[in-house]
Amino acid sequence: MDELLKLKVSPKGQITLPKKVRANLKIRDYIYLEIKDDKAEIKTVSLTDEFEELIISDLKREGYSAAQIKELLPEKKAQLAKALTHELHKRSKEDTVTGAEALQELELD
Repeated sequence: MDELLKLKVSPKGQITLPKKVRANLKIRDYIYLEIKDDKAEIKTVSLTDEFEELIISDLKREGYSAAQIKELLPEKKAQLAKALTHELHKRSKEDTVTGAEALQELELD
C-alpha cells in the first residue's frame, strides 16, 4: 500500500488514521511512532509487545535490575511468542481452529 495521505491535525495535535490504513497495518490499540530527522514512521505493535509491561513487572518482581531487564526482555518476548505458537498448533490439532487461522489471528506468522 504505497500512497501519500493528507491527514488533518486537530487543535490538540491528534490525527485519525483511516480505517483502511488501520486494517492494512493490523493496528490494534497501540502503534509505535518512530521519528528520524524530519520523517515519522508508523510501526505496528506486536502481540508480544502488548505483554511487555507484564513481562517487565514479572522480571522486577523476580529482583532483576533495570539493565538486566533491558537485556532479558527480547528473550522473554521470544519465549512468549514460541509458547503462544506452540499452544496454537496444539489447539489446531484439536480442530478448534486451523493453525493458519490461529496464527493469522495472533499475527505471529
